Amino acid sequence: MAADVHGTVDAMPDTDGYRFDEGAAFAAELGRRCLVVQGPMGTALMAQPGAEKIPAAYWNIAEPETVTRLHALYAAAGADVLLANSFQAQAPALERDCVYASVREVNDAAVRAAYRAGGRLVLGSVGPCGIDWIAQDSPEFRRARAVYRAQIHALLAAGATGVMVETLTCVNDIVAALTAADDVAAGMPVLASFAIDEEGNLLGDGLPVETAVFYAEKHGAASVGVNCCSLAAADAATKRLLAVARTPVSVRPNAGAPHRDEDGQLVWDENPEAFGRAALRWASAGVALVGSCCGTTARTTCALRLAVDEAGASAAERG
Repeated sequence: MAADVHGTVDAMPDTDGYRFDEGAAFAAELGRRCLVVQGPMGTALMAQPGAEKIPAAYWNIAEPETVTRLHALYAAAGADVLLANSFQAQAPALERDCVYASVREVNDAAVRAAYRAGGRLVLGSVGPCGIDWIAQDSPEFRRARAVYRAQIHALLAAGATGVMVETLTCVNDIVAALTAADDVAAGMPVLASFAIDEEGNLLGDGLPVETAVFYAEKHGAASVGVNCCSLAAADAATKRLLAVARTPVSVRPNAGAPHRDEDGQLVWDENPEAFGRAALRWASAGVALVGSCCGTTARTTCALRLAVDEAGASAAERG
């Protein structure tokens, strides 16, 4: 069955699969202690032999065992929170990538793969839908909202503990995604994370990260943060986020730009030690969720786990 291009759902969606108790428990846990979020799925799947051009969402249907294995590596390294392999599992992306399964099927498979790895907290990952709009009364806005709504509903109906709407590059992405989430979340936690440049501005519209925080919290985000930026940008943004955010803050940088090795394989220069040092600073400063993005592996997750535990032990000694 081909993906639903319009991404529509019923006006009153079925919420029987929602894990309301787990969602409420996760929302209550946010901010009480620093949680470690798993690393990326997309680049980890690209690193599989001969898999560089295979769409990440396709693995959920074709080879879910590999998806579960990668989640399990992150869990074994100490991740508290698993992110379902659903970043590009909206209708337009599935159609573009020739993934001939419905939005519901692909996202349900993504959530199940994470839970099979032993995850207790599983967030559905939702990336930008790629639909540009100007006015909220426009057909483009309604379509973007419907695309986000369909995926978020599918993830929560599949049993996700909550949703991470991530790599948001402009205020329009934030508004459309979180408005759609409000349509179907029914109180389940929805977290927002922004992609920024070295100056701390959104990659798409150039607005400062403080503006992104304002719009995300105004539209109901349970947490705000940054992802897929450099360590230096994350360090600078963390101070600004903690200064203005009323909700728990997340920080998940990437490993930098990839390059080709001597065999022509795409590789990243992962530096777990640098991530560990940064995570110690972030956790000590009050960041609620730390993780890593593109190009990192379970080695970095392990370094983050050690840093967060060290920060917690130091805080306990002081307290």
